[in-house]
Amino acid sequence: MTYKKGRREEIIAYFKERPDGAVSLDEVCCALTGGGEGKSSIYRIVARLVDEGVLKKLTSEKSRHCKYQYLGEHCSMHLHLKCTECGRLIHLDKDSSERLIGTVMTLGGFSLDASSLLFGRCKSCS
Repeated sequence: MTYKKGRREEIIAYFKERPDGAVSLDEVCCALTGGGEGKSSIYRIVARLVDEGVLKKLTSEKSRHCKYQYLGEHCSMHLHLKCTECGRLIHLDKDSSERLIGTVMTLGGFSLDASSLLFGRCKSCS
């Protein structure tokens, strides 16, 4: 199924404007349609963007609801820290990510993916 290119680009632009945040599908729909028509096409486009690696689907143990974040080209090469209190998403730089991945492997014998999401509390919420 093909979609109007304008809607897809509009959704990507919406996420690009929020690089450190994650948003729900309801937030996307409200922003782009005023909560009206076109929700199902937004849902399908977002699902396709997740499959393509443009967006990351984030789930929380505290909630059944998912949020989505724009990955861009650089996000697959570093770790992300997600505050469970305020929802802030912190991008670790590539060097810090590689050191942490190496430490986890050395100490725990566990291999982290470079795009892993680690949960905790940010400095502001601690």
